[in-house]
Amino acid sequence: MNDEVLHGSGASAAAQAAAFDPDAPRYGEQANIENHPQVTDFVPRRKVAVFTTLLAGVGAAAATAAIAHYSETIAAALPGVSASELSAGMAGGVSAWTTAVAMLMIAMLAKLTFSLRRHRVDDYAGRYRVWKWVGWGALAMSVNAVAPIHGLLAKAAMTATGWSLTAAGAEWWLAPLALVGGWIFVRLLLEIGESRPAMAFTLTAAACYVAAAVGVLGFLPATAEPWGGMAANALPLVGATFALTGMMVFARYVVLDVQGLIDHAPRPVVEKPTKVAKVDAAAEVKAASPVAITAKAAPAQTPAGSSTATRDAEEAHDPEWSDDAEEDDDFGNRKLSKADKKRLRRQHRAA
Repeated sequence: MNDEVLHGSGASAAAQAAAFDPDAPRYGEQANIENHPQVTDFVPRRKVAVFTTLLAGVGAAAATAAIAHYSETIAAALPGVSASELSAGMAGGVSAWTTAVAMLMIAMLAKLTFSLRRHRVDDYAGRYRVWKWVGWGALAMSVNAVAPIHGLLAKAAMTATGWSLTAAGAEWWLAPLALVGGWIFVRLLLEIGESRPAMAFTLTAAACYVAAAVGVLGFLPATAEPWGGMAANALPLVGATFALTGMMVFARYVVLDVQGLIDHAPRPVVEKPTKVAKVDAAAEVKAASPVAITAKAAPAQTPAGSSTATRDAEEAHDPEWSDDAEEDDDFGNRKLSKADKKRLRRQHRAA
């Protein structure tokens, strides 16, 4: 009993001492920043997460379209609920908020992709800048999904000009969106062309948006007229879902590419043709032996007042023109005689 009391009192004293120690850490080692998950850890790596997101978005779009289409039947079964409340409140609200969340996630993934792709060493054209436009565009579409500003701008432009192609004036917001969105879309395709799944999802999203625009403009055939309203309400959410799926796939591709886990085909090495050395006639003339040059020249006259014996004595002491130095001279595989050597030396002296 005494040992246990002493041990307990010692532990409590140590705890009190640590509590009053100003240098004691307030958090454990697991709270250090190196143990926290990084931003890239939130990028889905498994295909299950990607397909779950796709099925959830398409399912939400199908549910909202069904509620909007059968709003009168559902309202008849629910007392005190009108069809307009179901169509605008349930279908419109769920579709708007789901689209807003999807676009917000696209903006965050675009920011992450931009922070990684901007460090590529072979992107000489600066194609990574398109992710800035994708991020800001997705953020603007997220806000517009909750607060439909495009409808207000279309009505204001239609009232100010007094002209509209459709009854709702949809062309006033579709035309600027098509110009800006088309430019971003083309640059985006050039950037994500490395990943075929991301390319497929992005093209599907673009097809959904084009079909929704055709439905809004009223260009659908008469046979598809009853489904025009459902397409206009559901296809934007389906397009946002496919766009988010493509963004998730490409963000995963970029993270794995940074880690060196993506195999790329080796680039073909283009060998430059070797340049043929040009023959320089002047260089060959300069490089020729002075003996060969003087051999072609005309014999010069011996200066007056000089004797042959004196010149022979000088040549005997000249190591450059000594007989030993010229024994190895070879002109056409024929050795020169002593008379020819003396004649060449005299010509050289005279020159």
